Amino acid sequence: MNLFVERLIRAAKLDPSLYEEVEADQMALRQAMGVFILSSVATGIGFFPLVGLEGLLLGTGLALVSWYVWAYLIYLIGNKLLPEPGTHATIRELLSTIGFASAPGIVRVLAFDPTVARAGCSSRASGCWWP
Repeated sequence: MNLFVERLIRAAKLDPSLYEEVEADQMALRQAMGVFILSSVATGIGFFPLVGLEGLLLGTGLALVSWYVWAYLIYLIGNKLLPEPGTHATIRELLSTIGFASAPGIVRVLAFDPTVARAGCSSRASGCWWP
């Protein structure tokens, strides 16, 4: 199994050792971006019946921008505003770990099927968005 798929599975399982590994790996940023794109596209596909192709494309693009903005905000708050004595992180490390942390979101693609989407909704009060 190739390294990307192995890491994707470990991220979906929320394996804590993965995050230390990708933080130290300078080449993990591309893989993290791939995971984040897969998760974003899966969300767009899940919402496709409601928003169509434009929503899928716009949603994916906005998700990528928000990924970078979120990592930068964490960097500013954690490294500049409220640092602990042992705090040190780079934007690259944060983008890699946050990108892999989005792996469980890939299952959102299942919302495309109305039967599966409704199965996860016990009531409107639970935040169910599917009609």
